[in-house]
Amino acid sequence: MHREPTLKDVQHVVELARAFLDDALTLLTAYVQSSPSLTRFLKDQGLNPETVLFSFSFPEELPVILEVARRSFPQDESYPVNPYALLLAIREAERGRKGFEFGIVAAKDTDLKTQCEWACATVKKNFERFRGSGEKDFIAFLGKRWAPVGAENDPKGLNRFWVDNVRYFYNLFRKEGEQ
Repeated sequence: MHREPTLKDVQHVVELARAFLDDALTLLTAYVQSSPSLTRFLKDQGLNPETVLFSFSFPEELPVILEVARRSFPQDESYPVNPYALLLAIREAERGRKGFEFGIVAAKDTDLKTQCEWACATVKKNFERFRGSGEKDFIAFLGKRWAPVGAENDPKGLNRFWVDNVRYFYNLFRKEGEQ
C-alpha cells in the first residue's frame, strides 16, 4: 500500500540532506586547507580554487586532468582562453562515463588520461586554427568542431547546448579578471 509523504517525512529528508551537505562542506574545507600546494597551483593557472574544488563534479579526476594540461599547455605560450578552465568546463559539460569522460569518440573506451590527452590535443590544434580564422569567440569556434549541431552521433540534438554549457562552466572555474 502506498501512502503520501507527510510534512514530518519531508522535514526528515530535509534534515538528512542538510546534515549531508554540512559534512560534505566540512570535508571539502579540510581538503582545501590541507592542500595549499593544490590551491596555489590552481591560482597560478588562472583558476578560482574555491569554485574548482567545491563545484567541479569530478574532484577525484583533478590530479590527472591538471597534470595532462600542465604538460600540454606550457605557461610561456599565449592562448585565446585559459586552457585549464576550458578543459574543466568541457569535462563538466560532457559528463561522459568512464572511458568517455571528454566525449572523444576516437578515444572511446580508453581511460581518463587518454581522453584528456586527446582533449588537450584537440584544443591545441583548434587554438592554431582559431588564430588564423578571424573569429573572436574561441568557445563558439571550438563548439563547431567538438560538438557540431546536427551531427550524426547526436540524435537527441544535445550539441546545441554545448557552447553555452562550456561557456558557463568556463566562467565559473576561471579566476575573476582572467581571460
